[in-house]
Amino acid sequence: MKLDRKDLKILDLLQENANISNKQIALATNLTLTPVYERIKKLTAMSLLKKKVYLLNRKKLGLNVMVLVSVKIEKHSEEGALSFMNEIKKFPEVVECLHVTGAFDFQLKVCTKDIDHYHEFNFKKLATIKNISQMESYFVMKEVINTTRLPLFINQNH
Repeated sequence: MKLDRKDLKILDLLQENANISNKQIALATNLTLTPVYERIKKLTAMSLLKKKVYLLNRKKLGLNVMVLVSVKIEKHSEEGALSFMNEIKKFPEVVECLHVTGAFDFQLKVCTKDIDHYHEFNFKKLATIKNISQMESYFVMKEVINTTRLPLFINQNH
């Protein structure tokens, strides 16, 4: 997968604003409209551009509490991990689930309305997953960085 500086610039512009016009991209990259269109088509075909989404303001939607939950499972087999992953997908409060190394097996990002909602989620949903042996909850005090933007400079030599 060979990307040049213009491809990276297009990707960066699209990360910042998925609704940016091809004309605006052309101006920013010193390309004409047809090459911009062709490059975006190529980047999509390469599966670098997955989908367009809107990022919502969780607090304006009443999701005032964000909790990071570290989860350790009992059975460290493929079956045990897959079972947990299938179960956790059922809960809309879980907006991110990462399979990690270290003292815990999974790191969850959970968004709820308030502490009571989290308490209910924890005991009525999360605790019902049979393979969990330990959980630790960390309440987020302040989001310092919250972005979906990937650092493209690391891919310049690929």
